Amino acid sequence: LLPPNPAKCLLMEEDELQEKEFFSWEGFSAFFDAWCERRKVLFFVKNSVPLSKCKWATAPPQPDVVEALKYSSVRLVCKDFRGSGKLDQGEQQKGCSANIVLKMSPKKDRLIVTECQLAHNHALCPIEFAYYFKKGYLMANSCLPVRTTNKISKQFVGGPDVRRLLSYCKSRDHGVLDVLTVLDGLFASDPGAKVKLVFMEDKVIVQTIFFLSSRMMALSRRFPLMLFFDRMVGLNEEFDLYSVLCVDGAWHGRAVAYCLTQQDTPDLLRFMLASLVQSVPEVKLQVRCVTLGMEIAHLEAVKELLPNARVQICRSQVLEMLFSKAQELGAAEDERIWPLLCRLAAAKSPAAYQQAVQEMKVILPQPFVRYFQRHWQPRSEMWVQFWAFETARDVNACELLKQHQRRLLAALSPSPTVAQCMLDLLAMEQWESGWGQAGCDGI
Repeated sequence: LLPPNPAKCLLMEEDELQEKEFFSWEGFSAFFDAWCERRKVLFFVKNSVPLSKCKWATAPPQPDVVEALKYSSVRLVCKDFRGSGKLDQGEQQKGCSANIVLKMSPKKDRLIVTECQLAHNHALCPIEFAYYFKKGYLMANSCLPVRTTNKISKQFVGGPDVRRLLSYCKSRDHGVLDVLTVLDGLFASDPGAKVKLVFMEDKVIVQTIFFLSSRMMALSRRFPLMLFFDRMVGLNEEFDLYSVLCVDGAWHGRAVAYCLTQQDTPDLLRFMLASLVQSVPEVKLQVRCVTLGMEIAHLEAVKELLPNARVQICRSQVLEMLFSKAQELGAAEDERIWPLLCRLAAAKSPAAYQQAVQEMKVILPQPFVRYFQRHWQPRSEMWVQFWAFETARDVNACELLKQHQRRLLAALSPSPTVAQCMLDLLAMEQWESGWGQAGCDGI
């Protein structure tokens, strides 16, 4: 077989890249990282025109498009664009002309490779590539250095850290810049606030923000017995909102920590409880009960981080799920089923619970009974009233969480950005600290 023709391979790569389309700068960055790693080539941005600085004769792109695409045009050139010294004969080496140009499409909804010249006038060196190549460089170039976000990620930040990050920002990447601006305002008004930032690895993209104010920390110290972990799904198209609540002296649910995170971020329970304990170490041994929504996973994290706490699952959610599951597994329409499940969940003794289980075996189909015995009977101490933490028996966890969700829906702006959501949550917390003072006289 003949060896591949390098010139022909190069033309094929140019043809493949020419007119290639990308619907976000992040998408191009990920593609370009993999492409450079495959070919062992080094490029940098020679010049660019940010969309946020463009003046438009006709209708400008939508704000979400500006945030996604970031640039109207970008020119990438080889690392050896300026040349690298003299040749053996003493002549100055010409700079490498390899380059790639992206421009926003006429429809203003994507970036297109409009030019690409991939022939280099020098040998490509894998050792040099390994030394200089920085994954995520293009994303870092749009706002913050990746080495900075990687270093600070998953750590608590203070006012000086946020101001330093703001000073590093190279362009108005609103998703990051607006969050940092809100945090700067938070620390200016409340220097004792606690904030933990998590960036996606090798990308200047905020993945998670955990935060609590000084007033929220004071609440957790004063009312540490019971905590409730709540999740608000679909805050916007990208982020979910999680809350940790306590119960104040007037039996109201009060937020002691918030976490905004990209959808499907794993192990949020562990992350939030660990961050709360790091912020307010004294609660570690004081919490006696943590109530969770039925869909929350990794329950073992509670025992690891709060060794004196019992885990409870919201009883009303379990009841509704069991009723739906019974119908799914073939239960006939029988008016006795719902009251029986209610008696099961509200059993006041082990004997009452066992009696309800025996009745269930008679009334409900065997597939449901097997499902119940496999999944919910082993966890009965987490959702049956008799085994509940004594103080928690007087708290309707489901209603408390629903009330908190209603307050959130009333307080949050429609389709909020992460930065706007933080502003709304802090404003809500400040307002509630006023009316909540009446309920802050011991439980």
